[in-house]
Amino acid sequence: MQLLTLNFLIITVCGIWRPIEWTSFGAKLLYNIFTVVIVLSQYFMTITEFLDILFVVNNIDDFAANTLMFFSMMAVCCKTTIILTRRNEIINLVQSLLEKPHKPQNQDEVAIQTKFNEFIKSCSLRYSFLATCSVTGLTVGSIINILHGHLPYRIWLPWNYSMRMFYILAAHQMITLAFAATIDVGTETIVFGLFIQTCAQLEIFEDRLRKLIINKTSKYLGRTCSLKKEKTNISDYIHYHLSIYKYAKTVNVIFNEVLFCQFFGSILVLCTSVYFLSMHIKEPSAIIFILMYTICMFVQVFVYCWSGNEVILKSASTGEAVYRMDWTSLSITEKKELMMIMIRSNTPIKFTSSFLITMSLQSYGSILKTSYSAFNLLQK
Repeated sequence: MQLLTLNFLIITVCGIWRPIEWTSFGAKLLYNIFTVVIVLSQYFMTITEFLDILFVVNNIDDFAANTLMFFSMMAVCCKTTIILTRRNEIINLVQSLLEKPHKPQNQDEVAIQTKFNEFIKSCSLRYSFLATCSVTGLTVGSIINILHGHLPYRIWLPWNYSMRMFYILAAHQMITLAFAATIDVGTETIVFGLFIQTCAQLEIFEDRLRKLIINKTSKYLGRTCSLKKEKTNISDYIHYHLSIYKYAKTVNVIFNEVLFCQFFGSILVLCTSVYFLSMHIKEPSAIIFILMYTICMFVQVFVYCWSGNEVILKSASTGEAVYRMDWTSLSITEKKELMMIMIRSNTPIKFTSSFLITMSLQSYGSILKTSYSAFNLLQK
């Protein structure tokens, strides 16, 4: 059973994830060259946008318009760097879900895993569609800027350029934005998918433990069995429960910088985009292309917070699920072992952004309030 195939295909297309199964030296070399070109293009656009803010921008309106794209590109550069530098850790993380104790062991567990895989795929496709609409709006706005003799996005270069170079730069910016959006979608849906896989593992764990307790109860009522063997089985389940927590911690460590950069940039992008929209509310042609982008940013933050909130709820409910099982016929030792699982569940799994923001719906509300406060500050 493969996991997150669609999500890894997306970042493969945009040049930051070479397929693991490739063994040809020539294919690897060509793909690595493609990766270098993509990465340099992303960083070139980000740096030149920052230089424009530093050397050229002299009013709040231009500052709001420029920082909107700069912080988005900065987040893309961060995601690209993390995916490339932590490739082996990500491979090992996904591979761990395909090995014991995480690998589904029967048809019921396969059905649970398939249900979550289909849910992740469905959400990824919907998010991809939303991002495509956003990029389409920005592309139309870019074409209008080009027709008026302006680059799609303001940058600062230390030299003057000809009309031919102008069109080359314009094409470069539009292509770079398309790849940046693809990287955004791929990376975010991968993180989202890894979050949701935690819920899948917890549900498999509950199903597996429930069946174990049913079997134990039947054996105790029917005939005497080896307590040592049964104790070993319970110990394996405790190990499995702890390994789910370890998996979640590993996900958080690998993508910690991505979450921090995303949320820090999102707050600034949201407040500046809303400010820009409010300042040009009477100019439909100026805001129609930014409106879809702003909606996409709100959804972008919501995806992280909602999936993190689902993990918190699911991990916190594991203890209650264990308590509802038919444990009354078990031995004292086995009850104590189940108690260990319940006590561990009192501390739910939480994904955090550099220990500053917890991925939850409560944090999402706080981010919206912070963005609104920053928006009011800009208006003054």
